[in-house]
Amino acid sequence: MLYTVNMIRDMQDSDHEEIKALHKRQGFQYNLPKLDSPLILVSKVREIDGRVVAAEFLRITAETFLLVEGSPVEKGRAIEELQPEVDREAKQKGLEDYVCVVPPEIEESFEPALRKMGWNPTRDWKMWYRSLDEISGQPG
Repeated sequence: MLYTVNMIRDMQDSDHEEIKALHKRQGFQYNLPKLDSPLILVSKVREIDGRVVAAEFLRITAETFLLVEGSPVEKGRAIEELQPEVDREAKQKGLEDYVCVVPPEIEESFEPALRKMGWNPTRDWKMWYRSLDEISGQPG
């Protein structure tokens, strides 16, 4: 009789190649984060009979918040002066990227400024979030 051994465990360095291959087989057009990054706080794999069949990891992602007032020219100048300093410090602290979530009511007018400053739209995937404060009655 064959027994299937499956388990959930912490990701190990020796899993990286299997995870990269799994990512490639998925065929999605996004870069796999650096698996050895200190920005990865939680990393788990599902293993069946010694083979990694699933992986999930949480990488720290920074979201930028911009508060600015003044005329359109003053706002633009403030952003152009702030962004290089924010970029420099974020890179020093080990971040690989950060995101900007733009309210729909200003997205169209703000898009040209974002593109000019080197921002790129994300994939056409909707962004979802999971609030750990809202989870109740679940194990963990």
